[in-house]
Amino acid sequence: MDPAAIAEDGAGYVVLTRGEVRETRPDVILTHSPTPMPELGSACRIRLGPDVDGPVATVRGWFAARGRERFVWLVGPSTTPADLERRLLDRGAEPNPGGSDYMAMVLDHEPPPSPADIELRRVETFADYVTWWEIRFEGFGMPREERVAIRATLRERWAATADDQGRWSYLALVEGMPVAEGSVRGTVHGPLWLAGGVTLPAFRGRGIYRALVRARWDDTVRLGAGALVVIANIDTSYPILERLGFRAVGRVRLLADRSAASTAPASAAATS
Repeated sequence: MDPAAIAEDGAGYVVLTRGEVRETRPDVILTHSPTPMPELGSACRIRLGPDVDGPVATVRGWFAARGRERFVWLVGPSTTPADLERRLLDRGAEPNPGGSDYMAMVLDHEPPPSPADIELRRVETFADYVTWWEIRFEGFGMPREERVAIRATLRERWAATADDQGRWSYLALVEGMPVAEGSVRGTVHGPLWLAGGVTLPAFRGRGIYRALVRARWDDTVRLGAGALVVIANIDTSYPILERLGFRAVGRVRLLADRSAASTAPASAAATS
């Protein structure tokens, strides 16, 4: 499969981790994760016909049945109909508050080397897993309610993911202190998916993100995956990744939908 197509709709192609659920339909791929971040519930590879009301209601109902309060639509250059973004906005969706403007990107050649003073460590202990999440909380400015919900389940999350061969993460350290994180996931079609990464604000501009990209490129080579793919936030990671050799293959808009929360039956939310 073309890495550009995987980049555009990567959420529908990453290897599932424990607790995640996916349904692949002719017109859309739906993925649900127990993590409350809206981006981890997604509708992508969207190929709807001219009448969108029925499919939109079906997608909202699918997430509602799993008790999910928020999910995102990924609207890219291959999405049909071409005006789906406007139609979804007219039907109650909104630009994703955590970031709505992204670029699908592909790296298929060696990026620059990592700075010599950056130490990288794979997350292999519960203590490092907690640190990884705390860096994400601060680096992404995650809402307090999401932090509380995730912290309450960290032990269970670690037990479910510690031996996961489809996803792994790194910490970047400066003088022994963890200051950044980055993750990678396998996809069902081969290329590795750059699954997020962030540096604490005080340590940005020192090549740390570059070091994390290089570590994941080395994984790509080691596994014979062929390419690294990602959707990069236009305002943050996109310019960095462009300088590191990633090529842009299409704009992707993330639209948050909250309709599932108001339609979720109590019994479904209680049993999911």
